[in-house]
Amino acid sequence: MTSTGFDDEHHGAIEIRIGDDRARLVLRGEIDGARRDEASRALAAVVTAAVPVEIETSEVTFIDSSGIAFLVQIQTIGADEGFPVTLVEPSEIVSDVLRMIGLDDRFGLAPSATGAKELIRLVS
Repeated sequence: MTSTGFDDEHHGAIEIRIGDDRARLVLRGEIDGARRDEASRALAAVVTAAVPVEIETSEVTFIDSSGIAFLVQIQTIGADEGFPVTLVEPSEIVSDVLRMIGLDDRFGLAPSATGAKELIRLVS
C-alpha cells in the first residue's frame, strides 16, 4: 500500500491504496493544483496496477478544474485500458461542481454495496 498523509500546509491529500484486486484513492480536503504531484503519483500507480479503481471523495471540501481533470483523466485511462473506475461517496461539492460544469451526465448513479450510501459510476 502506498499512502500520502494529510498535508496541513495545503489542507488536502490524495491517499493511494493498491490491492491485488482493486485500487482505492481517497481524496480529502482541497483538491486543486497544489495536489498535482500527488495526483501524478496516484495516476501512475493506477495505470501500473491496471485493476478496478474506486475514488472516494466524501471528505473533499473544495475541488477546482485541476481536480476535476484528475478524475476525468483516470476515468478515461480506465476506459481505454479496460478497467472500471468508480467515484464512491461523492461529497456535495464534487457533485455540485460536476453538475455546474456539465459533466454530471458523464457519470451514472448506482446504489452502494451496502445500500446506505450513494456512488457515482464513471461511464466511458
